[in-house]
Amino acid sequence: MSGREPSGPEALARDILHGLAEGRFVPGQRLAEPDLMARYDVGRSTVREALGRLASDGLVDMVPHRGAAIRRLTRREAADVLRVAAALLELAARQAAEAVAAGESAADLVAAAADYAAVGETGRQRARARYYRALAALAGNREVMRLLPSIQVPLVRAQMRDHAAASAPSHAALVAAVSAGDGDGAATAARLHLDHLIAQLPRLPDALFARS
Repeated sequence: MSGREPSGPEALARDILHGLAEGRFVPGQRLAEPDLMARYDVGRSTVREALGRLASDGLVDMVPHRGAAIRRLTRREAADVLRVAAALLELAARQAAEAVAAGESAADLVAAAADYAAVGETGRQRARARYYRALAALAGNREVMRLLPSIQVPLVRAQMRDHAAASAPSHAALVAAVSAGDGDGAATAARLHLDHLIAQLPRLPDALFARS
């Protein structure tokens, strides 16, 4: 068992995503329906709907006659995912700083960032999601809130696990800039965080990526 007992497709899909972040699932891993049914004590229809949701988000490949597997990105796809995420994150950070400059409070973002910095590997996905939700909420941009969760950054992070160097210390810089109402500084810090990952992609082993 996973330690949790999802009661429906959404909860099951969410736990698989958390498992990807925590290393319980890995890119390229086959997701056999009987295994998931036994692991989570749920029915086949729940498993199929959960896998369908993950497939629609681009996190799972559904292969005829072979079933589902967690998607493995090519090196180019990983770079493109990070570039799109960087653009959205830069926009959210700038708009969040502008909101603070106009009188909004950054307290929720500061608290979420502190939790994210303090959490261990277990629970990191939840803390990260809370942090980005707080940033997007402060920005007041519904499109960013809708689009950010659909970008396959968890796949990139999972493929780079144990191979990428430590992330640049830009979360603190981003939060500080947003809290000061500094739009340019917030946007720069947001892009620095993901540019740091993009710069590492060419140096990583070919075995981490799907073939082009």
